[in-house]
Amino acid sequence: MTIVVTDLTVRYGEKVVLNDISLEITSGKWTCLVGPNGAGKTTFLKVLLGMSPYSGSIQDHGVEVFKNHKRNVAFVPQSPQIPQGMTVAEYVALGRSKKDGWGNESLASRALIHKILVQTHLFGMHHNLVTQLSGGEMQRALIARALAQEPELILLDEPTSALDLHHQISVLNNIELLKEEGVTIISTMHDITLAAMFAERIVIMQQGRVLLSGSSHEVIHSPELKKAFDNRIDVYTLDTGRPVVVASKEQNL
Repeated sequence: MTIVVTDLTVRYGEKVVLNDISLEITSGKWTCLVGPNGAGKTTFLKVLLGMSPYSGSIQDHGVEVFKNHKRNVAFVPQSPQIPQGMTVAEYVALGRSKKDGWGNESLASRALIHKILVQTHLFGMHHNLVTQLSGGEMQRALIARALAQEPELILLDEPTSALDLHHQISVLNNIELLKEEGVTIISTMHDITLAAMFAERIVIMQQGRVLLSGSSHEVIHSPELKKAFDNRIDVYTLDTGRPVVVASKEQNL
């Protein structure tokens, strides 16, 4: 197991945001956190990154995360800080700075950056300033920078929220390729259908607790999933066997 979480609790003042979570996250797999707004998913990513104080234990390869400064972890946030005066290519190249130093990218790194720009459909705008990008284009740039880092662990907070359907699938396919290199992927995702399509494991969260953690097939058909969303979702199975999750239509009062 790559990451072992034991009795994890996070408080912001008097408010308990994560409450006594124990969980094991498998190396080289894609784990997706799902649940309603305010469930604690983003906070969970931040403590996994080592950004937020917590009680309990989070061990990555046997070392507590806030003590391990050698981890190669990429983080794709929902609301990034956009640097002024930087081109798309320069922004993606930031992913190589820890390895090569900023502005000193090796030929191999430059080739990798070029490949990733093409993969994420950003090559034609690589000379544009990142401040000129649309929301969806910026999200692709964020993911491209994370891919350029060649991380051991990648954490993604709603990686498809600003993307159209075509780019959603394209970006998720690129992220999925990381598993072939042994990268562990942990994401949050509002689209549970997409979560079940790409992630091997799903963790259901509600009010700072884990309701269920298991294989995507097990979780997608569980009563806990409906419970997390106040029984306002329905799960259908296509002829291909793929599950589809849709919100139930609320009756007018």
